[in-house]
Amino acid sequence: MESSLHEIFRKYVNDDCTKEEIAVLMEYFNIPTEESLLKELIFNEIQQEDTNLYQPADMDSRLEKVYLNLELFIKKESKNKLRYYKSRPLKIAAAVLLLITAGAFWMTRKEGRPVQKQEQLSQILPGTDQATLTIGNGQTIILNNTNNIDLPLEGGGRIKKLSNGQIIYEPQGNTDSSNKIEHHTIKTPAGGQWQVILPDQTNVWLNASSSITYDLPFEGKNKKITLSGEAYFEVTKNSEHPIKITCLNQEVMVLGTAFNIMAYPDAPTVTTTLVQGAVVVSNGSKRVQLAPGDQSSSINNLIQVRHNIDTEEAVAWKDGYFKFNGSLEDIMNNIARWYDVKIVYKNTRSKENFEGEISKNRSLEDVLKIIENSEKVHFIINGRTVIVKD
Repeated sequence: MESSLHEIFRKYVNDDCTKEEIAVLMEYFNIPTEESLLKELIFNEIQQEDTNLYQPADMDSRLEKVYLNLELFIKKESKNKLRYYKSRPLKIAAAVLLLITAGAFWMTRKEGRPVQKQEQLSQILPGTDQATLTIGNGQTIILNNTNNIDLPLEGGGRIKKLSNGQIIYEPQGNTDSSNKIEHHTIKTPAGGQWQVILPDQTNVWLNASSSITYDLPFEGKNKKITLSGEAYFEVTKNSEHPIKITCLNQEVMVLGTAFNIMAYPDAPTVTTTLVQGAVVVSNGSKRVQLAPGDQSSSINNLIQVRHNIDTEEAVAWKDGYFKFNGSLEDIMNNIARWYDVKIVYKNTRSKENFEGEISKNRSLEDVLKIIENSEKVHFIINGRTVIVKD
């Protein structure tokens, strides 16, 4: 029975278990009813492992060690400890448990289709934390995880980079030039992302190939942001001085909330996903207020709203992974921006639906191999061009 449990565990981590097999694992590990608890326990064990000690070829050994450690943990811990784990937020476990281990990607398989042999792939690494900051005097500053930044601003105060890489604005009392307007722009390249804390403590995460422009002082009627690309916002509530975010043909009025906007110039729509709080989306004469779990799509003078959507899919990029539920073309657009590659299609499957999760920390080669496991597509890398074939 023990060897059978090991096999079921490996199948579970690879998202290949039946409901009956999952029930066997839950019973063995004394998990009452929630599979999400099982995921969290496994995730916590994986986090204890030193990933630098393992190569991809050693994954089975690593999974077996996680299994044995989890088994010992369950046996040692009391019921009170289990209840403690059950009460903890499961967001992390729900995110990328399977990606950290084997890289799960699940899609409908075509019966009888042979697995195509992977061509020789180049090792293209994932994107990194990098951006540029252009300040009021026209100076452009390179932002990365190695350089230090501590600059005085013409309108008073300073801009600094914290040890965790965040950019923050630090006030410095009133000066004669405190009313001077400075235009600031933070821009990420393809293969880059960045995080900034604005003067009112609004936290902004910028995805690849994105930019935000705003004025200092960032207060009163000057609390305006122009966005191109994609960004996630956590806005401190201030009903007297809301933030206005403009992107393409859309404006978002924000009082205090957490939300994601995707507004790439080459995308057909502007998509706003509300995680918590409330925002008002305007598009020409149309005006819609979103509730948590709502997602609006703006195009021309139209706004369509979907309710009770999976908000984690929209913000997964901020948390370090891709979460897909859409066409191959949508998936490859995200991959192109993060890995700074060009996509060329030589098939007719770009509109077919794919679903899954993949860590953004993997190499491009790993990501494409995982998608290829669907047996629907085949990839060839030529320099920084990815060719998509049947």
